[in-house]
Amino acid sequence: MSRSALTLIGSVLAAGIAVAGCSAAPPPAPAAPPAAAPTAAAPEHQGGHGAHEGHGSSSAVPALYAVQSGPLGVVATDGGGHLMYRSDKDSAAPSASTCTGPCTETWIPVLVAPGQEPELLGVDAALVGRLARPEGTSQLTLAGWPLYRHRDDPGGLQNAGHHGEDGTWFAVTPTGDKATAS
Repeated sequence: MSRSALTLIGSVLAAGIAVAGCSAAPPPAPAAPPAAAPTAAAPEHQGGHGAHEGHGSSSAVPALYAVQSGPLGVVATDGGGHLMYRSDKDSAAPSASTCTGPCTETWIPVLVAPGQEPELLGVDAALVGRLARPEGTSQLTLAGWPLYRHRDDPGGLQNAGHHGEDGTWFAVTPTGDKATAS
């Protein structure tokens, strides 16, 4: 369940308790989701740990958010706050992924179910697409670039250590460009 859904449920429960207890205080307003990375679904449902090629599918809605990271400027993350990456070995025109097999154990493709649209925040919907992977799944693209996350990224922007890895993998901006360290 998403963090924002849990916050809303907590607020509703607190309001119910206040009314049941005849409290004179007004019920608390629902808390807004964190601006940095609202959660739309658990990371493992967005091409997260264990969601490697051909392993299961998910009904959770994937998300792409534009988030200020500090050292890399504004970057794209998923709903769990995991940095989105692109590979220089892939192609944007046409969209093509070269990361298959063992590569997907480290660089996890961001998958989307057929007919499902990602939740977007600060990312232009016109730049978001998908490509068919060899095993039949659908991978999100941004400005044509296939999107991935790193398996060791626990979420949160404090872990930008994979940016520039192997001179090939780069955190991606909300426009699909490579992020640049400031």
